[in-house]
Amino acid sequence: MFRSLYDPVLSLSLMLTKYRDWNPFIAQTHCPERAQQAVLRDILRHQAGTAFGRTHRFGMLRTYEEFAREVPICTYEDLRSAIEAQEKNRELLLTSSPPLLFTQTSGTTGVPKHIPILKATVRAIRRYQRLFAYAQWQGVPAIYQGSVLVINGQTIEGRLPGGTPFGSMSGLMFDCLPGAIRRKSLLRDGVPAGSDYRQRYRNMAVRALADPSLSVLATPNPSTILKLLAVIRSEYSTLLELLAGGSQSDVRSLSCPVSSVRLSQLQALVGQAAGLDCATLWPNLRAVVTWTGGNCAVLIAGLRALLPPRTRVIEMGYLSSECLGTVNVDVLNNRCVPTLEENFFEFVEVDDDAPGAEPVLLHHLQEGRNYAVIVTTRNGLYRYAMNDIIEVTGFFNRTPTIRFIQKGKGVTNITGEKLYEHQVTEAVGQVLNARGLSSEFFVMLADVEDSRYTLCLEHIALPVELEGLLEERLSAMNIEFKAKRASGRLQPIRVLQLRPGTGDAYRQHCVSKGQREAQFKLIRLQYAHECTFDFGQYGR
Repeated sequence: MFRSLYDPVLSLSLMLTKYRDWNPFIAQTHCPERAQQAVLRDILRHQAGTAFGRTHRFGMLRTYEEFAREVPICTYEDLRSAIEAQEKNRELLLTSSPPLLFTQTSGTTGVPKHIPILKATVRAIRRYQRLFAYAQWQGVPAIYQGSVLVINGQTIEGRLPGGTPFGSMSGLMFDCLPGAIRRKSLLRDGVPAGSDYRQRYRNMAVRALADPSLSVLATPNPSTILKLLAVIRSEYSTLLELLAGGSQSDVRSLSCPVSSVRLSQLQALVGQAAGLDCATLWPNLRAVVTWTGGNCAVLIAGLRALLPPRTRVIEMGYLSSECLGTVNVDVLNNRCVPTLEENFFEFVEVDDDAPGAEPVLLHHLQEGRNYAVIVTTRNGLYRYAMNDIIEVTGFFNRTPTIRFIQKGKGVTNITGEKLYEHQVTEAVGQVLNARGLSSEFFVMLADVEDSRYTLCLEHIALPVELEGLLEERLSAMNIEFKAKRASGRLQPIRVLQLRPGTGDAYRQHCVSKGQREAQFKLIRLQYAHECTFDFGQYGR
């Protein structure tokens, strides 16, 4: 009854969600094995007529064991040719219906990955968004009493050669929010596209500053929120001028309605601009919805310090362009349940002493263990290795709850760029080789707190332009790295020149920490907060 005072339309919509979606979903968590068997049978039946389904005898398979014997575990590169051929020739190679669009993300080869999105996929995302919205509404009183700031990408960013559009998963997920929530959004058309990222952040900042009723702030990566606040602090006077309707050329495109009372409140804070936080600007903020696991966890403590005391930080869930992996069913404790009615899951326990371990199913997971994720989806990804590691945090009814820990080995991800170790190795080698140089020892450190990569490289003399050249090579290899650097969410690469002998010292350090000397392997891409070796004391 309390919630209905704020928005009766939204309250009615979410009450309908309780009976239409929520209760049936919760019922399935009592028997995850049966739910997963049903999903696998349904996927095999619907995709049996595709070229992939005929090759792997989907119509003949009856059990998981038969499916696992018939279909090998694969990566995107194993499916790339079929995805591209299906788009070009309109043949049903992987899916029984043609994709409406593709979500684009960075790939291990530097060539973008395009994930098919079907009509059924959109229906599933809408259902997921209704479930998550209901969990938030149920757990945080009056969460949607004010406006909503959802920071997301564009649903359509371009078209593939075959004509099908491609874009971001975050844009599609915004489109699939319940209509009553979308109407509360300060950015109903998404974040405007364009090459001027500073202008985009100004646009978001102006709209957010104009509305003191902001009650929900949502974006996948918390670094985006910190970047937005940094723009507000550094350009506060300019933003106030935009709000007041100044005469600059870019004011007309950024100005938005603001009350005289609100403008006066903001003008009174000019002297405090350098220390502004979310608590001061939006005291009614009830929730921040973002990722809290993996490397994002490093930023959460700092983010919490900027929020009103009662603001909840809600885990967005295990999500990617390939798969919406979990639903947060308990936003007060951030317990996330796999989407067991939509995707079929397999897991391989992460254990360095047991290579080649066989996958286990959802109902066999054990609390406190870490696992690599393999998914089979309704949109053409079969036994797809996600290169993600999750931890089992407990159980909701009889279904395990999971949280994202990190990408698999050889990948770092500060703010969505997903940089791969082999990309770093190739880029450094190409830059040095072009100048007749080489280096046997270098390590790239991903510093989440500073949103920066530091290349620690042992060499007597290095070209002064190395940072810029390295950024050019990585940007050419990885479209997401290029975009995050252009937006300022990633700071410029820094190069730390190391004294001769640093490589040997690093090796000895790793052996002293338990690595076997004969099996020592140099990991060239690491997170700074996980690296126990002090490269700083070896700098020249």
